[in-house]
Amino acid sequence: MKRTILIDSNYIGYKAALTTGFLQYDETKTGTMYGFFNQLFMLKKEYPNSNLVFFWDSKKSERKKIFPGYKNRKKDLTEEEEQEWEKVFRQFNLLKNRILPWVGLNNQFRQRGYESDDLIAQYVFNKRKDEKVVVATADDDLLQLLDYCDIFNLGKNKLFTRKIFMDQWGIAPKQWGTVKQIAGCKSDTVPGVPGVAEKTAVKYLLGNMNKNTKTYKKIIENKKLIDFNAQLVILPFKGANAVNMQISTDSFQSKAFLDVCRKYDWHSFRNKKRRRAIKELFN
Repeated sequence: MKRTILIDSNYIGYKAALTTGFLQYDETKTGTMYGFFNQLFMLKKEYPNSNLVFFWDSKKSERKKIFPGYKNRKKDLTEEEEQEWEKVFRQFNLLKNRILPWVGLNNQFRQRGYESDDLIAQYVFNKRKDEKVVVATADDDLLQLLDYCDIFNLGKNKLFTRKIFMDQWGIAPKQWGTVKQIAGCKSDTVPGVPGVAEKTAVKYLLGNMNKNTKTYKKIIENKKLIDFNAQLVILPFKGANAVNMQISTDSFQSKAFLDVCRKYDWHSFRNKKRRRAIKELFN
């Protein structure tokens, strides 16, 4: 059965930047784009009969309007480090605006003020009943979607299903958002109830906490914080349905991809055996 693979494109890009980002051709950094395609071909090998749909983060954030501390991860970077990250973001833009369309991968979505998570969630909630969807990401915020899809964890190269999640956590995936409300989200710098981690939040939701403990009382006392966090952590953020997400069948152009490989001197994609294997992935 044909599957739709919803790709957290920014995650793949960051992962590529940290693994093959050092690659360059003629003093131009190309490693982020190279690693991005490596990951795509891995996904197509895992799900050969599939359509790839790419979701990108917006630079602007609607969440920051209500909580300025959202994703406030900035560290003191040297001028050289800032320049290197600029080269990474430049490759993101090349992928979005030129290279993916050039090779016939046209299903790309982005909405000003929203994250790929929001658009992925909106797609999942509105998918056809008979449509099989797999989300490709390593962002655990998206675990709350497992009632409606599967998730292929790109960090662990492992498939997560609703059953696997429930066996691990003992709650329904839709409750994961509530866990994040209580425990917060470190990666997004959303503060939770002080001293309460995800396992403790799950214990609370299951009714397995002693009501006389300091931790239980702390959760009760922080109801205002927990309620506020809902708008930050539960997907999708309000307004994400503004994007018209109609997808078309992939029309990957092997010749165009070969042109890209020549342009950036990607030798490993150009040998006959690899070219044949890539072409077969999209047939």
